[in-house]
Amino acid sequence: MQVNHMPILETSAHRLFPGLSLDQVFAQLLLERAQRNLIKYQTMEREFRVKYQQDFMTFRRTILESDPAFDVEQDYFDWELAVTGIDDMTQEIQQLRTLMGTDERQ
Repeated sequence: MQVNHMPILETSAHRLFPGLSLDQVFAQLLLERAQRNLIKYQTMEREFRVKYQQDFMTFRRTILESDPAFDVEQDYFDWELAVTGIDDMTQEIQQLRTLMGTDERQ
C-alpha cells in the first residue's frame, strides 16, 4: 500500500512559504539549494587560489605543461570542478530567478 504524503507536504509548504503556490515553493527550494552549492564552489575556488597564489587558468597551464605530483593533480581536478560548478550554479540561479520573476543579479 502506497502512502500519499502530499497533504503533509502541502501543509508544510504553506506554513513555511505563506502565499506561494506549490510550484513557487519548489522553485524557491531549488534556488536555495543552488545558492548553497554556489557558496560551496566559491569557497573551494578561493581556497585553491590562496593555496597556490594564482588563478585557475595560470595553475591549469602549469599543470598541463608538467608532470605534477598526485596531490597537486587532484587539486587541479577539484579546482576545475569548483570553477565549473560556479558557472553551472550561476546559470541555474539566474534561470530560477527568471522563472520566479525575481531576476536579480548577485
